[in-house]
Amino acid sequence: MTAPSQIALVTGSSGGIGAATAERLHAAGAVVIGCDRTASDSRPKWLADFRELDVTDEQSVRDTVTGIKAEYGAIDVLVHAAGVLGNEPDLLTTSSSEFARVMAINATGAFSVLREVGLVMQAQSSGSMVAVASVAAKEARRAYVPYNASKAAVLNICWSLALELGPDNVSVNCVCPGPVNTAMWDQLATRAGGGDPEGDRRARQARSAQIPMGRFAEPEEVAATIAFLTDPTNRYLTGLSLDVAGGARLGMGS
Repeated sequence: MTAPSQIALVTGSSGGIGAATAERLHAAGAVVIGCDRTASDSRPKWLADFRELDVTDEQSVRDTVTGIKAEYGAIDVLVHAAGVLGNEPDLLTTSSSEFARVMAINATGAFSVLREVGLVMQAQSSGSMVAVASVAAKEARRAYVPYNASKAAVLNICWSLALELGPDNVSVNCVCPGPVNTAMWDQLATRAGGGDPEGDRRARQARSAQIPMGRFAEPEEVAATIAFLTDPTNRYLTGLSLDVAGGARLGMGS
């Protein structure tokens, strides 16, 4: 797994997939630095450092990455898990401003973080980056179109970076989760259920029934895939977009 000397930067580290990944990388021996808009209520004692970061602020991203590099000497692993679902599920009532807001966080924010860390890794001729996209990036769906489009952008950004940074011994990959037991899916299910707990339960059951494995993923399962991709022994893997979705795209409608 991740070598003890690895310096790992995890965005979106305060919850969900980001928090699970930070813990997984720490358990594998990495020095883990978390970033998020706000700190979680109780910062884990094992977290080496935490930086508040708004990924839509390009200068803040640049300063944060530069500061981490200066203090720790390297950034060996980046896991970019920061992102939002959006506030409007219906396509035809989604405003352009809401579309732009979600794209700014999920797509432009990802671009800024990946670019700045990519420059660090290019200079040190080593590194591994993994961005969290979604199976929604690979399908036509009616709901949450800004989210889906933003995650499709993340895929393309990572593919281009894999081409650009491959000669510098830097791997760039994506994981594409399906439904995961996180606060984001709580938000989606609550809306789908009209705020009624029974409706929430039915929404989860209906979605689970569409998945061949019959259940949602746990954040730790996505984290395990990310840990695999960032393992130094797997650096020849690049340009991948791995579904972590229990077979959710195998003939399933959206």
